[in-house]
Amino acid sequence: MAKELNAKLGVCTTGNSLDAHDLDHVHMKDTIDASVKDMEAAAIAWSCELHGTPHFGVKVVTDIVDGDKPTQEEFLENLSKAAESLQDALPKVIDFVCGKLHDEL
Repeated sequence: MAKELNAKLGVCTTGNSLDAHDLDHVHMKDTIDASVKDMEAAAIAWSCELHGTPHFGVKVVTDIVDGDKPTQEEFLENLSKAAESLQDALPKVIDFVCGKLHDEL
């Protein structure tokens, strides 16, 4: 699916703040080579795991963890573009998965 939709794959970590702190950076790069950090995906994944429900995430990135701008500034600058990207990608994801069994994905 990622290849067909020209999407990137990566490991998503979680945290309890918008900012990435020094310990977040250590965990993200040195431990699991994560691509992104967010605050919601882990809760969804955990809930799905508890109920035996297969899942995958579709994420857009609003700020670059190692960017040179303050997190909140970069987030606000990129939010509109991220929303447009998601609006473009989500119907393609739905079209791709509809009618397929989990094992076919």
